[in-house]
Amino acid sequence: MRKAWGARPAVTGGRERVLAVVPGRQGRRSPDPGERRLAVVSARQPAAPVGRDSIVSLARTQLASGSSVLIVGPPGIGKSTVVNALADGSIAGRVLRAAAAEVESGLPYLTLVDLFGAALTEQGSLLPGHLRAALDAALLRTVAPHTPQDELAVRLAVLELVRILAAQSPVLMVIDDLQWVDEPSAGVLHFVARRLAGLPVQVLAAERAETGPVRAQLCPEPYLELPLGPLSRDDVADLLRDRFGPGLSPATVARVHAASGGNPLFAVELGRAVAERGEPTAELEPLPVPDRLRSLLSARLAALSPSAGVALTVLAAAARPTVELLERCGIDAGADLAEAVAAGLVTGGTDGSLAFSHPMLREMLYADADPGNRHAAHERLAAALDDPVERARHLAVIRPDPNEALASTLVDAAAVARRRGAPVVAADLARLAAQRTPDPARAADRCLAAARHAFVGGLTEEAERLAHDALRDAADPVTRIGARLLLVDLAGQDMSGTGPIVDAAFQEAEESGVLTARVRLCRVRKAFYDGDSEYMLAELKRAEQAAEQVSDIECLVEVLAWRGHLERTFQVLGAEDLLERAATLSRGLPLSSAGVTARQMAALARMQRGEVAEAVRRIEELRVAVERAGTVRDLASVLTALASVYSRAGRWADALAAGHYCLRLFSDVAPGAPGPGLLVAALVELGGGTVEQAAVYAEQALAASLAAGDEDWLKGAYAVQGQILLVRGDPVGAVEPMRRSYALEQRRGPSDPSQFLWHADFVEALALAGHRDEAAEVLNEITAQVRRLERDVVQLGLARAAALCTALGGHPREAAQDLTDALHIWADHPYPFELARAWHVLAGIERRAHRRGAAREALLEAIGRYTACGAAPWRAAAEAELARLDGARTGGLSDSERRIVELVRQGATNREIARATYLSVKAVEANLTRLYRRFGVRTRDQLAKILDDG
Repeated sequence: MRKAWGARPAVTGGRERVLAVVPGRQGRRSPDPGERRLAVVSARQPAAPVGRDSIVSLARTQLASGSSVLIVGPPGIGKSTVVNALADGSIAGRVLRAAAAEVESGLPYLTLVDLFGAALTEQGSLLPGHLRAALDAALLRTVAPHTPQDELAVRLAVLELVRILAAQSPVLMVIDDLQWVDEPSAGVLHFVARRLAGLPVQVLAAERAETGPVRAQLCPEPYLELPLGPLSRDDVADLLRDRFGPGLSPATVARVHAASGGNPLFAVELGRAVAERGEPTAELEPLPVPDRLRSLLSARLAALSPSAGVALTVLAAAARPTVELLERCGIDAGADLAEAVAAGLVTGGTDGSLAFSHPMLREMLYADADPGNRHAAHERLAAALDDPVERARHLAVIRPDPNEALASTLVDAAAVARRRGAPVVAADLARLAAQRTPDPARAADRCLAAARHAFVGGLTEEAERLAHDALRDAADPVTRIGARLLLVDLAGQDMSGTGPIVDAAFQEAEESGVLTARVRLCRVRKAFYDGDSEYMLAELKRAEQAAEQVSDIECLVEVLAWRGHLERTFQVLGAEDLLERAATLSRGLPLSSAGVTARQMAALARMQRGEVAEAVRRIEELRVAVERAGTVRDLASVLTALASVYSRAGRWADALAAGHYCLRLFSDVAPGAPGPGLLVAALVELGGGTVEQAAVYAEQALAASLAAGDEDWLKGAYAVQGQILLVRGDPVGAVEPMRRSYALEQRRGPSDPSQFLWHADFVEALALAGHRDEAAEVLNEITAQVRRLERDVVQLGLARAAALCTALGGHPREAAQDLTDALHIWADHPYPFELARAWHVLAGIERRAHRRGAAREALLEAIGRYTACGAAPWRAAAEAELARLDGARTGGLSDSERRIVELVRQGATNREIARATYLSVKAVEANLTRLYRRFGVRTRDQLAKILDDG
């Protein structure tokens, strides 16, 4: 093969609906209360906001239990007020706060600045140097690095910083307006949230959402989702009375409630207008309603001086407004904002920061500001700011027409954003650069650059749109070919529709004489998808020649890697030398996907030769390099290899961690085609997790690969599905998916049995299901292939399968001797798990030979080896067999159970057993049910047989 939670049961009570969210992924438990329980709620609590008593009480209970809380609702419903009340009542050792806004959402890592800026100053010395440097750069504390910013290092740095803070005292992160959190910060917070199990860290957040949250993944599980509903009429009356006194009549309060729809912000603003202008004199005299709230705000602002209006517009347009920034913009913050502060529009922090008293005020003011004032505000900010990313965004707003100088500035800003690890921001800036570029040809080039940034940032639809735009407008064949190659990359696992794109790229490359090697390499990948090995070999040789002619070393590296990988399957002399040459060449180049592919293939070849320690060393080294480079797509590929080498090394716990990480990355970077990540997750769950979760992932991997038409990963998904059924004791069910896998493998051409160890299980399933002739045929075919390719590491597994076939053929003692001999020969097998599997099968064969003592010894050996490997599902299966072995015909059965079993062997019915044992029929049925469960069987015949075998 080549290089996926949260159920929300609703509970309704009173006026507010509460959704309890718990982890939905099987195998992931919630922390025990003692692990994360925090005393985050002070004994003396601030009063709850009007009408929110029950919501606040539930949230405080949740916070006290160690869980997180997410407040959701529409604009103005009071989310920020509830969050502030909860945060003010917290006695967590450290409270970290951030409040995002739409105007800031395009600025990378701004939320991280708000959350961790002070903490980094205090605790940054405790971070490893490279992590501190990455986080400093992301938070704008140092000059942007000249090499690509390691996005993963930023994530790891924040995670490490949180762990440092949590080791000192409980941590509460308060984040208002999750929907406006910038994408780079959101990615980091999502990364951290998944890794907080057992730590005294919680999140208290609010998100604007009409139908449900979209950023819930930023909250660590378990969390409580609290949708805020409208206030009742009585609650609105209390709210207006608290703000404006008892002067408003009940009729007016009722109208305000009706007009506001129970929205607290709307109600307060409506109440303010009524209090200032007087109550309506007639019932039909209209009140301001929510859709006229902007006019109400304009009326309030109109009372301010012109200088205050200008200052507020600049304040609304700024990403991180401060007194100093406004003064650099030529605004006297103290004088010009005094009226706004007195009117309750603006608040100031002790550190000089400025903010609107409610986020909605900022959004509304900015939207309703005079276009000229908005233009002037952005112009002032562009002149005052030093940061190239922020400055470029303001310039783009004030200069909408084509302008090459501005376009160049935006290109430079995009490069800075990319180096900071913010490809989404880089994509937006590059897109703006393309729009501002007067020359259509150069605009197309920049559009392709934007598409590539978007692709790296996981914006698949945006990248595809931009690539098509570049292809449409490009004059340079390099741009057109590059756009087509990117479109092929964007296809991901499903390359079924890429043929015409590849053909068009090849035709233009041939005509123009540019990028020929890269296009041929793309044709190789398409041929791999199609399963055409012979065409691949021929095209690889032509691609190699083309790459050498133009000295495209990066392309040559990948070509050599593919050649070596494929020719190993054909046992071509020197194939492994090609792999090593490619890996060596790649080390002299900047890290790229081609170099990652070459080094990964060479390492896996070592693993398949049995050099497991060397393979682990190489892949671990490659992982470090890829993480430093921040290439997430490459990391996803490397993690597939890492999970494989860890499993071969008998390190299932490490394989499980790598596999889960791999799945998360594939889900992030290829949400439409996560089949590879799902299959890797299924494999590691089967080895070191749970069979149940493995089955879930395998089914999803199968569906994803079928949808993508990807036969390479599809054959793996079928094989794993069969292995799971075999482990579950259903060899008959296992046969069909394994047959499909084998048929695909045969049709796609020569394969290497050492790449994925499943053929021995296929033979076992066939033999156990009664298809002994077919089992013998498959065993002979695979054995011949293993000998031809000299894949000795597979031989122990085949010896295991052959011994089982012999035992099922009526010669268990001969089979036991054969497998014992094989275990002696392969006592130092490089794959510890394979040794454990062989001992496990030997135990079953010895039991068939009625040698219980030998069977018990073999099972104990298997259990010990499974334990050493961390192979939990297999250890559990072996322990269950040992319990059955020790319990059969011994004190493992009670007297009544033993009597029932004897009557079952004699063929007695339940009623006959009841009469003979003086039990009721229901008691007999209950005893049999317990016995079925204990011995893992479903029928009376199976129960009798397993006890007889014991």
